[in-house]
Amino acid sequence: MLLINQLKLVRCHPLFWLMTAAAVFTGFFYEWLLLVCIVFLHELSHAQAALFYKWRIKKLELLPFGGVMETAEHGNRPVHEEAIVAAAGPFVHLPLIICSYLLLETPFWHTADHSLFLQYNLTILLFNLLPVWPLDGGKLLFCWLSFRYPYYQAQKRGWMISLCILLIGAAIFFWFFPLHIQAWILLVFFIVVHYTEWKQRPYGFFRFLLERANTNTHTSQVAQEISWHLRPIDAAKMIRKNQASRFYITENGQTLSESYILEAITKNKTGFRKLRDLFIEEDKNPSIKG
Repeated sequence: MLLINQLKLVRCHPLFWLMTAAAVFTGFFYEWLLLVCIVFLHELSHAQAALFYKWRIKKLELLPFGGVMETAEHGNRPVHEEAIVAAAGPFVHLPLIICSYLLLETPFWHTADHSLFLQYNLTILLFNLLPVWPLDGGKLLFCWLSFRYPYYQAQKRGWMISLCILLIGAAIFFWFFPLHIQAWILLVFFIVVHYTEWKQRPYGFFRFLLERANTNTHTSQVAQEISWHLRPIDAAKMIRKNQASRFYITENGQTLSESYILEAITKNKTGFRKLRDLFIEEDKNPSIKG
């Protein structure tokens, strides 16, 4: 039943069907079919891990050069869950390779099939492990950064590291293979993804805060010293994924909970006013507090 529910989420990008038609007319349908099967099982493995943790999956989309799983989560899942879901795709290539070796003992799987299947698996595996967003390696990089840094900083650092690695890798590749058309298309795709990700970064951060305000269940806490000249939105940039924050005001010794900061941003719409001004207003009107 779980597998059937996953299959209902599968979508194919229009360019996917174009590539399929091209493979049929050029006589490479068998090779294309092998590649699609590997990519499909890769994405299905992501979905299996996500459903195990009860993530809300929107769709699994097959693209001309791979696949993508879209979820309704906004960065508030535990780091270990996100890491396992991201690693589930690359992990599935190992049993696939083992199965290919075992199938060599059967009459319908030949050495040529195995060589091609092995080549495709290793290519997809190594490519997906590159620390470039939105590849699995890029997601694992973000998991590590969000474990070490506040979410806002992890967002920014992850994007910058991913872009640098993308540009360095592209420069090296195109120095040796300047006429590789598919590589140029992939580079354009990744540049568009990084540009879009940078433009949507503030919205992603706000979604993180909004989800955090509604589902914050972290028991461990970390103390943060801040000035009352800061705004709630500035304090929110210090919030970590897997820890609740308590903010100590250095000027008056007052302690603020994380929920106070989140409510100021998401509910009271006072996220861009200085904390000192909010305190003064609350002292004048005690009904505002709480």
